[in-house]
Amino acid sequence: MDIIVSGSSIAGLSAAYWLARSGHRVTVVEISPGVRRGGIAVDVRGGALEVAKDMGLHEEILRSRVPTADIYYFLDAAGTVKATFEPAVQFYDSPEDVEISRDRLSDILQDAVPAEVAFRYGLSLVSIREHGDGVEVALSDGTVHNCDLVVGADGMHSNVRSLTFGPERDHVRYLGLYVAIVKRCRTGRGMEGSHVYNSPGRMLMLRGDGEECSALLGFRSEPIDYDFRDLSAQRRIVKEAFRDDRAWKLPEVVAEIETAEDFYFDSVGQIRMPAWSRGRVVLLGDAAYCASFFSGMGTSLAMLGAFHLAQSLDSCGDDVAGGLAAYERAMRPVVDEAQAMADAGAAILFPETADAIEARNAELMAEAPMS
Repeated sequence: MDIIVSGSSIAGLSAAYWLARSGHRVTVVEISPGVRRGGIAVDVRGGALEVAKDMGLHEEILRSRVPTADIYYFLDAAGTVKATFEPAVQFYDSPEDVEISRDRLSDILQDAVPAEVAFRYGLSLVSIREHGDGVEVALSDGTVHNCDLVVGADGMHSNVRSLTFGPERDHVRYLGLYVAIVKRCRTGRGMEGSHVYNSPGRMLMLRGDGEECSALLGFRSEPIDYDFRDLSAQRRIVKEAFRDDRAWKLPEVVAEIETAEDFYFDSVGQIRMPAWSRGRVVLLGDAAYCASFFSGMGTSLAMLGAFHLAQSLDSCGDDVAGGLAAYERAMRPVVDEAQAMADAGAAILFPETADAIEARNAELMAEAPMS
């Protein structure tokens, strides 16, 4: 089949690999000028590790891992440690789970994609129209292409989903939170581990490896109306959210946001849909079933979903509808389990009240007292 994949993130690159390996002619369309970059560390867990082995990438991913024996230090306003949390002991399913830089994983996947896959950068889909046994796709450069299947692997704010299934608001379960990331934060250089300060409904996490440090700020809020491509507006939103909080290292980190080139901001939510395909358009990864970063499963769902999509299409031959239904049957239980993890993660990192912060710290100390 001729297949257009929208998006060149983890889901899109994984889909390009598996679909091309199955003999399909694949074109990847990406709105960015190159493979999408950004974000911090991601997890490769569970079934995604087996997928990586089948791709021949497991050893390369292992060589590129960052330590998961990380410790989270929960601090008070003065920076004093009040509780600790060890994900490798208390969170990860298996010692084989891998944490890796998102950009490094993208590079590994990009290198693995077969050479015959075509990449069209700086473009987006502007219309999708089914006709008979095919799909007509118009791109933002004015060209029109006919294909057999469109794969929307273009993230939580999926353009393909909007074109095919309607507006984003119809499919989002908003978790009441916004997060901002500065990937290379000067304030925390030299830190080791993850240092977390909470005030009610707000969080600053500085995460370092002894050299470089990343910062994650988050806050609870009612939905905010903003342009997710307007970085200046996003910086103003974050600065306003922390305007009256001068604790620990917040003032320094908030000041860095003004000039940080690697600044990222978004709402925290899940995508929940009764079906992930319509006709010859199918969604993959965050576009279909974003679980939120609290689950730690977004990357693994993307890799596993791409594998099952290709395998399901192969198993059903010319029955594309049957293949897409099989893909959903394979992934739905995994997605449901991953999405159920999000609320527990939010409770740990974003307690809503001072009492909830104290209760969280007490519970963590009871599970793993500080030595």
